[in-house]
Amino acid sequence: MRNWKETLQWLRTHKTTAQIGFNPDGMCLKVSRTAREIGSMYLTAKQAQDATPREHRVYNVAELRRGMVLYFDDPHDSNASGHIVTMIGRVKGGDVGELHDVLVKTNSVVSGQLVIVRGDYFRQHWGDSFQFGATWLNGQVLDVPGKTAKQKKAGPTGEARLQNFKETRGEWDIKILDRLVEGPLPRLRDLRHKIDVAVKNLPDDAKDTKVKQFKEHYVKHRVLKMALLNESVKNGRNQRVKRQRDHINAALKSILR
Repeated sequence: MRNWKETLQWLRTHKTTAQIGFNPDGMCLKVSRTAREIGSMYLTAKQAQDATPREHRVYNVAELRRGMVLYFDDPHDSNASGHIVTMIGRVKGGDVGELHDVLVKTNSVVSGQLVIVRGDYFRQHWGDSFQFGATWLNGQVLDVPGKTAKQKKAGPTGEARLQNFKETRGEWDIKILDRLVEGPLPRLRDLRHKIDVAVKNLPDDAKDTKVKQFKEHYVKHRVLKMALLNESVKNGRNQRVKRQRDHINAALKSILR
């Protein structure tokens, strides 16, 4: 298996179909494992993504490193294969915490070639959001360079912040989720949006009801006091309240998986 320096050198010298030895179009997983000189194991990038051990996943953009593989996916589109690329560096003078300033080598942008794009290219052009970086591929641990001073100063990891969110169970603090979405776990953005929409779709009660208290508290504090909604449903509020309550619970359940 190639180390990270050899992998980046291989990517520098292998750009065209002739140099790579096969047509890279639609072959992102094969490209990534060939760059590392790793054998085949999974059929798609999504399968490799799902198999990645949690301890080898990196959600914080500031902690991404050269030589890592990065996964992108839209779970709601017709492409069930996902996408995988190799990180080759960052934009000089860029923001270490911005995906826009991460540089990756990818296939399927220019036919028959590997090219360099920024990390947010796939969200902008394909609708595929960043899932995580990884130091593991097809059963092999990938070496990466040591942490920079800026990266050592990076805040809590996405998993640590997600645990903080879990600990607000019952009175869910969506402000923590906001920070996760804008930082290390942008994949949760759609679920946060579903929560916001569900709250908005609750009835705008004129009287001082549990639903009104719930909505006003959320607008003011961005905290979901689910006991208020549960009590409203228990007391026989209409199906609209129950339906939106269930939408919120479904989104929370997906976040906690």
